[in-house]
Amino acid sequence: MTEDLAIEFIKSNGSEPEKARLQYLLYGTKPTSYAIAALAEGQQVDGGWSAHWSAGYSSLDATCYCLAQAEQMGLDKTDSIILRGVEFLKSRQRSDGSWEEDPRVGHLAPVWARPGDLSSRLYLTANCGWWVAYFEPGAEEALKASQYLQLHLYPDGRLPSFLHTHWLATALWQVNNHTAAAEPAMRYLSHRLNDLSASNLAWMCLTLLLSGLSKDHPLIEEAVTRIRNQQCADGRWESEDGPDFDVHTTLEAMRVIRLCS
Repeated sequence: MTEDLAIEFIKSNGSEPEKARLQYLLYGTKPTSYAIAALAEGQQVDGGWSAHWSAGYSSLDATCYCLAQAEQMGLDKTDSIILRGVEFLKSRQRSDGSWEEDPRVGHLAPVWARPGDLSSRLYLTANCGWWVAYFEPGAEEALKASQYLQLHLYPDGRLPSFLHTHWLATALWQVNNHTAAAEPAMRYLSHRLNDLSASNLAWMCLTLLLSGLSKDHPLIEEAVTRIRNQQCADGRWESEDGPDFDVHTTLEAMRVIRLCS
């Protein structure tokens, strides 16, 4: 990894929260009040964040994304921004342990967040469940989500959902000590690495490392090798979501490589 180029790319193109993430990654420096305010600006009264497709509506998916950014800035469950976000997620969990966006925004939601669709429900359940578990270890809501996801796990480690769902669910199973579900899911992911972009490889590795998976695990080792090989000449890693997310991907790729060095 050419870290100096990656750092310059982030400094030149990053938002205030992204620059705060860089400072925390490099030096362990907690974010300034200005950086926190920039992230909190989009937080709604109920504690959730709206997505680009959901103005005025608190999206589960957007809230998980913002909680991930907050974690990468060095914030934890003692910070109001995270406490309110986690409480929002918990308040939106369904009685069966799953999460789903409100049907009233179904015509606006992207495919991965579409209410009434099983693949979307599993993805949101894994994402929300993971962040609740991360910030509140042992939370009942996270355990219920873990159990719900296991009901849909095939013997070969597949879930009837997007690939993203698999590493989020695996991380959730890991922290809940549900190894009988986590292990086949990781074997399945190891066979799908060719299908993952740099942004997804970094997302997967970071999630699994945060869940406690060893950096020496074969899945992590192979994925990190692929991440290293996909750095662009200008220092960035490309996001499959477009150039606006290249800084986010570059930050995650740098963190994964540092954690595994």
